[in-house]
Amino acid sequence: MLPTAQAFAAGSTSSSTGYGSPVMMVQPAQADDTAGGSAISSHLGNGVMMLNPPPTDGSGSPVDNGSSGNGVMMVNPSPTDGSGSPVASGGSGNGVMMLSPTTTPTSGGFTGGAGSAPAGGNTAANGNTNESDIVNGQINLNSVWTNANITVDNVNGDVNGQASAVANAFQAVTMNNTIVNNNQYASGAAVGADLNASVTNINGSVNMSTQVACNTADVSTDPAYTIVNSKQQCNVGDPSQATNVFAAQIQNDVNVSGSVAGNVYTEDTNAKYNYVNTQQINQSAINSTTNVQAYNVGGSVNVSSSAVGNTAQVVHY
Repeated sequence: MLPTAQAFAAGSTSSSTGYGSPVMMVQPAQADDTAGGSAISSHLGNGVMMLNPPPTDGSGSPVDNGSSGNGVMMVNPSPTDGSGSPVASGGSGNGVMMLSPTTTPTSGGFTGGAGSAPAGGNTAANGNTNESDIVNGQINLNSVWTNANITVDNVNGDVNGQASAVANAFQAVTMNNTIVNNNQYASGAAVGADLNASVTNINGSVNMSTQVACNTADVSTDPAYTIVNSKQQCNVGDPSQATNVFAAQIQNDVNVSGSVAGNVYTEDTNAKYNYVNTQQINQSAINSTTNVQAYNVGGSVNVSSSAVGNTAQVVHY
């Protein structure tokens, strides 16, 4: 049983602070000695959704001044005008989703300042216009594996099959001046793929491929300048692929490929100025196995298998 307060004259409330507080108040609201009234004092309780109590006038309405409470969703209080509407000023509160307050928008964009949107939507944080600043950090600490098992018979067209496994993959395509900072790390027991295919009586071509990599990064830009700093590290126990294909009665070509790489970096750009600093570290044993049996093929048979620790290609034109 909850304790009950002492009885007083009909319609009146005790001014004692020794009794229960309303559930939605952090501190008790004192009551005056008038029937049903509450004393407006500095001890007025805090609403649960307010960080600090809003002072009130004699009628119990909030007073808009510098001491008004902060809403839970605001980092700092937003000052208001006499009607209670927010005033856009340097002291406006920061929303939780904002790093710092933005100034009010003007025609063509936001005015400058920390945390503000770029003027006209084209100015980067460092003041440069038409620039993309890209920061990529990827870490994979577990195994990545895929299996593909294919059985096909009596097809009038082509048969295409593919299996791929990649721990970390990154791609950036921009038309702006571009600054890229890329950092990729992969570990774990294994990254790999198995593809097994039996394909017969095909009136077209057969194309099977398996690709495995710890880290891949591709940057494609069309700007005045491109600056890239990239670091890739493969520390996976066993990056590997196994491709096994049986093909018979094939009207056209049979193409089978399998490849494994620890770290792969590719870039193509026509920037007037291009700076690339790439570091690749492979600490893994790379394995690639491709087996093909092909019978009664009307076209060509092409088979490839490759294992590479680190590979980088930059095309600047």
